[in-house]
Amino acid sequence: MTRVDPGRPFFCPVFGLVFGLILLVSGCDDRVSVFPEPRTPQEGVRVLRRSDYGPIVISFASYPLRDGVPPDGVAFAVLRAAGGYPVSAAVFYWSERGRAERWLEEQMAVRRSLGQPIRLIFAGHGLGATEAAEATRGLLLRTPDAEVALLLTVDAVKPGKVERAAAITGSALFNLGGMPGVKIGLTAYDSAPAPDGRRFWTHINYYQNQSLFYHGSSMPWAENHHIDDWTGLLNHGNADDFVFPLLLADIKAALERGSR
Repeated sequence: MTRVDPGRPFFCPVFGLVFGLILLVSGCDDRVSVFPEPRTPQEGVRVLRRSDYGPIVISFASYPLRDGVPPDGVAFAVLRAAGGYPVSAAVFYWSERGRAERWLEEQMAVRRSLGQPIRLIFAGHGLGATEAAEATRGLLLRTPDAEVALLLTVDAVKPGKVERAAAITGSALFNLGGMPGVKIGLTAYDSAPAPDGRRFWTHINYYQNQSLFYHGSSMPWAENHHIDDWTGLLNHGNADDFVFPLLLADIKAALERGSR
């Protein structure tokens, strides 16, 4: 698959947002159920589709799921890709991993009762990518009958005040010309499990380091793709817009394989 070509503009963020909105509308049908937001018991959670068969897809968003908040490109890609498959798919705000795990247990129980294979896709951007990686590790440790078809991370960063302060300092030094011994990927979540081809099939990681403050880096054992842009428009917040078509293709490929 053709990936990001460093040094050339790949995907204008404004066009990416418009393209994502078009895909969102075209991907919706009467089988998609979106919980009302905000100010409901389901704030921070949007269940896009439920099925008794097929893969289970969970995306962790880097922005709250409410009106007036920028859309999340990874969540759009999940919604669009899930439209043509029997699949259970949901989006959770990155801090809602507890709810995500409970919903996941319910979906896995349905498949067990029907003798269906349990295959999952985890995806996320920013802090959501960190949650996706941690959810993958936790699932593999505690659920021996489940397989992860894809972990998809975009510009993964660590939560926490200490990590954020270190990230700002390290990234600023790097952007001012660098400093010996300073690791530029201080915000990257680098302890996702290694794919083994059996229970964990693929980890695809997109990252950029043009942002002054928050950015990701390559991750061990992942299929890493650096996002670059000479226009200066690329930043942490819109990194997933720049690679939206690639995210869509990655998720569709995992759904094809996971549905067999």
